[in-house]
Amino acid sequence: MQVFSVVSRGVELKKRLHIATLGLYHNELVEHVITRRGADKIVIIYTEKNEEDVRGIIERHQTKMVPVIAKKVPPWDYHEVLSAILEVVSEHEDYDIEYNVSCGTRVMTAAAYLAALFTDSPVYFVQDPYQDEVGDIIEVQPVSVVLLTEPKKKILQRLNELGGSANSQRDLGSRVELGASSISKHLNSLSAAGYISRCQKGRKTCVEITNLGKIVLNLKTYRKDTMWGA
Repeated sequence: MQVFSVVSRGVELKKRLHIATLGLYHNELVEHVITRRGADKIVIIYTEKNEEDVRGIIERHQTKMVPVIAKKVPPWDYHEVLSAILEVVSEHEDYDIEYNVSCGTRVMTAAAYLAALFTDSPVYFVQDPYQDEVGDIIEVQPVSVVLLTEPKKKILQRLNELGGSANSQRDLGSRVELGASSISKHLNSLSAAGYISRCQKGRKTCVEITNLGKIVLNLKTYRKDTMWGA
């Protein structure tokens, strides 16, 4: 199978594979995430009770010229579900992968999360799915982003020492001895993990450690070996 890539400003962009799990109820949430996120190809992990839902999804996305792969799994067999997901992933090496666990059994969700760790991919689901209005889409970053390297640890420590915030991104970089490009890269990861927040004040970008960032920083006392990456 040939995969065509888009080149933008010299950067080759991969196509995106969206892997979603179906459940017994509210599968419209799955399509809500797919519609909001977009995808070049969709994989639906479903059970025998979702046959009608799958047919509807395939028909609707055929009109949009988006191919859909359907994989039927036993809903409570963890290893079978994980195998089905990883088999699809192994057949799409040239794609960026993302997971949608808005529906499905607990086993299907757990398998999708582990697959996300294997592929270093983000996971999406809908917040407050049973409200009258569809909730926000929540993104959970892969472990490579959530775990802290030594430079990220120093950034959080410095922010904590400064009373929780730094007046500018540049000032923070100088305090932790990181150049402009390096501090920007680490702050992007910390922001994606929810450990810091940033706001613009004039020409300066202020940086503030979040409550989650403080908690993670404090956890190093108890979980040092597992909380800090290389």
